Amino acid sequence: MLLIPSHSDRPELPHCARRPAAPERATSAVRKEFLHLSFDDSVFLTGCERRGEWDFALTARWPGFTGAGESGEVRHESLVVAQTIRQAGLLIAHREFGAPLDHAMLLRSFDFCLDPAFQPPEGVPVDLALTASGTARGRRGRCLTALRLEMELTTPEGTRIGTGATDFKWIAPDVYSRLRGAHGRAVEDQPPLPAPVPPERVGRSRPAEVALSPTERPGRWQLRCDFSNRLLYDHPVDHAPGLVLIEAAHQAVRLTAPASFVPRTVSTAFDQYVEFDAPCWIEAETSGRGDDFRAVVRGYQHDRQVFHSALA
Repeated sequence: MLLIPSHSDRPELPHCARRPAAPERATSAVRKEFLHLSFDDSVFLTGCERRGEWDFALTARWPGFTGAGESGEVRHESLVVAQTIRQAGLLIAHREFGAPLDHAMLLRSFDFCLDPAFQPPEGVPVDLALTASGTARGRRGRCLTALRLEMELTTPEGTRIGTGATDFKWIAPDVYSRLRGAHGRAVEDQPPLPAPVPPERVGRSRPAEVALSPTERPGRWQLRCDFSNRLLYDHPVDHAPGLVLIEAAHQAVRLTAPASFVPRTVSTAFDQYVEFDAPCWIEAETSGRGDDFRAVVRGYQHDRQVFHSALA
């Protein structure tokens, strides 16, 4: 249930950020439109309650990690965690801080850490609780335009699952149009798809889930954007989504790390948009061994770094 505090519980917001009058009773579900999603079964969040001016309590349900959605993709642990943090950020921005639904979200950084002791039951849905704390990162006049959110994820019983943090901003359609120029239109048609790395080598079951294509150079791959993967491409977009780049980083590490390595801490920064009309090259560097093993994955397009992700 989406719990909506009464007006007396909410801090006063400037007119540009005020929301329509809310009913006193909770609504029946989290609206997928707030999460920029097209399908109900892609929604992980089940509720959100405002506890203070910048503090929120959310609930979510994860699908079984070995189960598959309607279109066949297996929902993997790291991808589900990242999706949950993304959804929480969007819901809080739109529902609680009045970010207009037609504004574009610009992701600056995205971090999460999983507790090594947490082992999700195989094939069984997992209920969880999130506590989120926000910090203003930008304003236009009295209107909030950028936000940092830090989150803790636990089971309903209080067992710690992990943490997350993200910095993002929202910008008006006309500003986004000027920023993106010729690349501002959503791409409807599938870009040319290079051959995938064998799915089993990156822990996936189908080519549609593979985000990398092999090259002749060791430790280097081409980003592969398969629009049939509904978990990563819920609707047409004008650039490669941030979660696609995080997934590519995970797969690159699977190809370079010892078989026993499972990344638990992931920190990603986004420098440029990744366009669909030019190749994006993914490179991985590793160091250390055993518990000290680390990896840094970088993406390049037109000889410029577009993102980097550190995994440990």
